[in-house]
Amino acid sequence: MKILAVSDIESKFIWDHFDPDIFKSMDLIISCGDLKASYLSFLVTMIPAPLFYVNGNHDVAFLTEPPDGCISIDGDFVEFKGMKIAGLGGCRGTKEGSFQFTDAQMWKRAKKMESEIKRRKGIDIFVSHAPPLGFGDGEDEFHRGFEAFLHINETYEPKLHFFGHRHLSGSPVNSRAVMKYGSTVLVNASGYRIIEINENKEVIFNENSSCSNKRKR
Repeated sequence: MKILAVSDIESKFIWDHFDPDIFKSMDLIISCGDLKASYLSFLVTMIPAPLFYVNGNHDVAFLTEPPDGCISIDGDFVEFKGMKIAGLGGCRGTKEGSFQFTDAQMWKRAKKMESEIKRRKGIDIFVSHAPPLGFGDGEDEFHRGFEAFLHINETYEPKLHFFGHRHLSGSPVNSRAVMKYGSTVLVNASGYRIIEINENKEVIFNENSSCSNKRKR
């Protein structure tokens, strides 16, 4: 399965210079949040694959005007082509109604998700907006990750955890974009990343995957 993962920054390479030959083989698009609805609708229109998304802290408008043709998995669990996928959007904060959550609130959401993961007998892909605590997060309170996400990764060992929230720029990009926690590959999808999961559920990164040539929100 080939996956296009996107987050936070609308890629100029994709939006302004779209090359159908690069993306025609995608099986799935995953958005980790903070992208314009028009961009997500563009992706799902131009690429012959479904788009699953979670909400970022700038996506309040999605409550009344969600992106056309896209499927929210925020707080939900879906199965697609044999892959079990769960999503928890939002970031750390206390502003109500803006997809901001305290530690306690995110733990509550994660525990609710955990019951569904148990019922479905595991998870292959975990999608969030914020990073897991200590992996690709920031030192300030707003950009710190969630411990609850570490719990999900440690307990259920998904093959992939896609997240965003922290924009990647400068060098080296890859050392901050791809990490491991146990057997889970952690991927900051800022800009875009192309990832493949083969028939043995091994994770492979595509040479076209990039975080450069990007347009900020």
